[in-house]
Amino acid sequence: MMNWKGFALILTIALMIAGCGQKQALQGNVSTSTPVPTVEPTQTPTPTPTATPIPKKTKQVKVYYSDDNLEELVEKVATITYLNDGDLYHEALEKLKKSDDPKLTSLFEKVTFKHVTMEKDGLHVDLTWSQGGQMGAPGEDFFIKALEKTVFQFPEVKALYVKKDGNQVESLMGHMDLPYPIVRSAK
Repeated sequence: MMNWKGFALILTIALMIAGCGQKQALQGNVSTSTPVPTVEPTQTPTPTPTATPIPKKTKQVKVYYSDDNLEELVEKVATITYLNDGDLYHEALEKLKKSDDPKLTSLFEKVTFKHVTMEKDGLHVDLTWSQGGQMGAPGEDFFIKALEKTVFQFPEVKALYVKKDGNQVESLMGHMDLPYPIVRSAK
């Protein structure tokens, strides 16, 4: 029968032999096993969401200009494009700024519509003029009429609140009274 000391001696020798073999394999002198290829997990790239363009809406609207002598207000039909219903009114007003007809004059050429918002009580418009945009009494009269006719073509607009440079004013150009609000007339 073998005693414990002999068994421990044999086990120690076996471990030393096994350890020496691993050392040689690590040093590249002796290969004791076939290397296992490492497989890296493949990552599928997450597709980047592309912005889907929002389709623009188009609408034909009536816009108003003056003849060259400021003797009459002339109605024209123009096509506007807009993204959402809130932009509809602003785009309609923007069409007042330039006439495609060389015989007609824009009353709004030097006007900037700073804010145009539809609220529960009506359409709110804040505008400003660049230098030389003011007109005499006939021009101011046509200006207000063109503004009214343009916005009141939309049935949902019942009242028009016009401000100049953010302030409620009694007159836009100093010649005509400006009601606040301008209310759609019942026809």
